[in-house]
Amino acid sequence: MLIKNNLFIIYIITFIIFPKATLLASNKDTLSCQGIYWSHKEAQYAEWKIIKRVSVHKIYFKINNIKKSAKVSFRKGNGGIIIGMGGWENKTEEKSSLSFSYSLTKNIFKMKSRYSDTKIEGKCEGKINL
Repeated sequence: MLIKNNLFIIYIITFIIFPKATLLASNKDTLSCQGIYWSHKEAQYAEWKIIKRVSVHKIYFKINNIKKSAKVSFRKGNGGIIIGMGGWENKTEEKSSLSFSYSLTKNIFKMKSRYSDTKIEGKCEGKINL
């Protein structure tokens, strides 16, 4: 009887409490965003996720079932704005100098390309830590 009770307690701890803790920890450094992608005078719906890695942040874009990724280094700016510089990960794409900004108060994310008319703007949910 004692063994059954111990197994039941271990089951509760493992499958109910522990997964919730790992979910909360994994959402800690992630932003999920939705918005508009402008390129070549066309607007398209886009979704992207910003994930903190060891030295840089990675951004995974999904634009009309096309996946792109970028690396960016963020730093704190003035007035509750986070700014960053980075580029597309796949070097075969367009020239790769991107500037980013994220407003902590309004949760608005913006990206602009230096060499083309590519822009992304949208609203985000989540939290970003530098």
